[in-house]
Amino acid sequence: MTPDIKYYLLTAGGVSQPHAEWTEAARKNFSTALQEYAKERSIKIITPPVDRQLDATELMYQKLYSAVGTSILIHHFGNMKLPTKQGSFDWSLGKGTQAIADKYGADYALFSYYRDYQASGGRVAFAVLAAVAGVGISTGYEAGFASLIDLRTGDIVWFNQVTMGAGELRHEDGARATIDVLFKDMPEG
Repeated sequence: MTPDIKYYLLTAGGVSQPHAEWTEAARKNFSTALQEYAKERSIKIITPPVDRQLDATELMYQKLYSAVGTSILIHHFGNMKLPTKQGSFDWSLGKGTQAIADKYGADYALFSYYRDYQASGGRVAFAVLAAVAGVGISTGYEAGFASLIDLRTGDIVWFNQVTMGAGELRHEDGARATIDVLFKDMPEG
């Protein structure tokens, strides 16, 4: 699947403004780093062009994955455990993913989600002034996650996350560092 990567500029007032240039660079570097990572491990990954438009089904599943992945972070890895899961990793996008399998002749799809909020100079100045007054103000954050989805069942068979400090996707070296963390322990073969 096309990686769901977006960059934002966090203004002094806390408003998140999409930043197309940063997003485009991050998507390109992510895709290149992922191909290099897969090649080094003899993993066959077919990546669509970074500027490819998703069809309605793919877009729906990308949005669903965003919601399910966030739920996994909160309810499996976070402190808000779901009692019905009883600690088991049992997450799915549903059997409708079969449509993606049929379209591409694939058994699995690699879904990835990444958001980065970079503070503007005004936001940093505001945070410094707020800190002097004893108030903490966010100066941005970055986080992402990736999953391997069995397209026949919709089940998430592998999941990993990456948080601040892994690497900056807008730069080639940072994208590679992020990929190394995000895809470590991904099943091969």
